[in-house]
Amino acid sequence: MHVAALPRLRYGRRKVRPGQQRRVPPGPLRPTDRRGCGRPRTGEEAPEASDDASELRDAGRRLGRRHLQVALLSLGLSLAYSCRVNLSVCIVEMTNMNSTSGFPAYDWNQSQTGLILSAFFWGYVVTQVPAGMLAQRYGPKQFLMVGVVGCSLLTILTPLVAAYGGWRLMCALRVCEGLFQGMIYPSSHTMLGRWIPPLERGRASAFVYSGTSLGTVSTMAGVGLLASSSWGWPSGFHLPGALGLVWGVAWLWLAADSPAACPAISEHEREYIESALGASSSGDKILRVPWRSIATSLPFFALLVTHLCQNFGHWILLTQMPNFMKNVLHFDVKHNGLNSALPYLCLLLSSFVVGYLAQVVNERKILSMTASRKVFNSMAHWGAGTALMVLAFTHVTSTQAVALLTVTVALESGTLAGFLVNHVDLSPNFGGMMMGVTNSIANTMGIIAPIFVSQIVGDANTSTQEELENGWSIVFMIAACVYFSGNLLFVLAGSAQVQPWNSPSPAESKKHQVSSAGAIS
Repeated sequence: MHVAALPRLRYGRRKVRPGQQRRVPPGPLRPTDRRGCGRPRTGEEAPEASDDASELRDAGRRLGRRHLQVALLSLGLSLAYSCRVNLSVCIVEMTNMNSTSGFPAYDWNQSQTGLILSAFFWGYVVTQVPAGMLAQRYGPKQFLMVGVVGCSLLTILTPLVAAYGGWRLMCALRVCEGLFQGMIYPSSHTMLGRWIPPLERGRASAFVYSGTSLGTVSTMAGVGLLASSSWGWPSGFHLPGALGLVWGVAWLWLAADSPAACPAISEHEREYIESALGASSSGDKILRVPWRSIATSLPFFALLVTHLCQNFGHWILLTQMPNFMKNVLHFDVKHNGLNSALPYLCLLLSSFVVGYLAQVVNERKILSMTASRKVFNSMAHWGAGTALMVLAFTHVTSTQAVALLTVTVALESGTLAGFLVNHVDLSPNFGGMMMGVTNSIANTMGIIAPIFVSQIVGDANTSTQEELENGWSIVFMIAACVYFSGNLLFVLAGSAQVQPWNSPSPAESKKHQVSSAGAIS
């Protein structure tokens, strides 16, 4: 059969004979249509589609409901950290038998105070994994509420428990506080996975988790001032606890589990978030956790080890810095609190810088997402390790020691755009649960760190100044080595790509949802 050659299409207008109707060439795209869409413009469809796309872009640029969730999360973490670290400052005055403040002082030795400080983590590690699974299944809002409000109530009761129950009941109280706060981090990660588009995740994560720095700064400085005032050290527990209860009311009123569950969100912002997340997030759907795939994932293993090493150094500095400044640098309780707060003030400020830089690097694609995570994490861990090595091997003045500790802690902000958000990178669906797993294991360092320091440094009441300084040099050197080794594994084996096991097969998900529905009914 002879087939006539099709006429060649030319750019520009084609001459039409008198009385002949101009034909539109078939096909998905006309050569003269330079709008870049995949179909010819018909009627008013294209303008409407263009308007919708413009609205979505505007929704991405404007402040919206997702930013409110981020702000509430950051404030909640700030208050949770206030309730967590206030004891590190207050216990210096609580155990000062030479105090003339008129408030109770307790004759607890170094081992007993170490147990009290570490007891928080005995409960903290228990609820991490269950909270991550429950937040993914039932929504994170209620678990964040219970975590912050429950811990705030117990914080208010701390002075009474210390007065009538001694150090043993104090340990029990701190265990219960840990149980409540163990719900917070996994639930926060679940919120970020549901609310924040991938390109905004670095900045949002930096802002949310900078709340921990804000809580530490305000507590270290504020509690030190309160403890030296006429209100005494009990006010260092009452004020953070009361603020936590106020936050609970705001959270109950303004927060939502996801964009789909938020009645106040605009339609365009909801569509923007859901289209940006795409198929990587299941939203409110119940999915089976692929435990075997997660456990055998090399990027997840690198993430777990990095988190473990981060927390070892972090909790040594956070829980023991006031003791170092009192026993080695000889600061009183007021200056101790202020100087202990200075590193975390710098951490708070550097967190905003890191958040901005991460947003620029990721949006402009200066580095791949994986390279970006590794660069920021290396800045944090290798930079902090270098500063601790200098502190360990050189004889420095008190001012220089505070400066080196400030640099060490401030560089930690790099983790906000590094490993700390990597859980959601690997799996938006199971990021909260994965945070529960790594945070649970990593926070065993919160138990080990105070005991580790007390065993190496010894009792400040019986040790000489030289023995104390040598002991702290060993502590700083070991912490630096841990930072170096943990980040090396993250650089070699880490990834920011969504893993295949993030989306279970449709058959498995359907089977799991049916069985879950049967179990619930």
